[in-house]
Amino acid sequence: MNKLYRKGYYYERKVRQLLINRNYLVWRSPGSKSPIDIIAIDDKGNVRLIQVKSHKNIKEEELQTLKELAKKYEKVPNVEVELWIFDKGQKIIYDKKALLNL
Repeated sequence: MNKLYRKGYYYERKVRQLLINRNYLVWRSPGSKSPIDIIAIDDKGNVRLIQVKSHKNIKEEELQTLKELAKKYEKVPNVEVELWIFDKGQKIIYDKKALLNL
């Protein structure tokens, strides 16, 4: 397991545990190469589709895919598309509205 993968794995598990602690049902999609790393559903049926990054350097094609996903669910009130970036100890979260403005 290379260093970058280990770091990503660590933050995916961190996000997963944060959401479990907030009573979400959570699935992690390890190594899928999909735009979504975490799927979380709360008891009201709200869905969070989350891409987790351990650095700010996100590839343009990955960002474009997330923007397309955010656009697809833009008017669906109970589905949120999010990008969580952990960079130098700082957590930055972009929701679907913010993603569409990147």
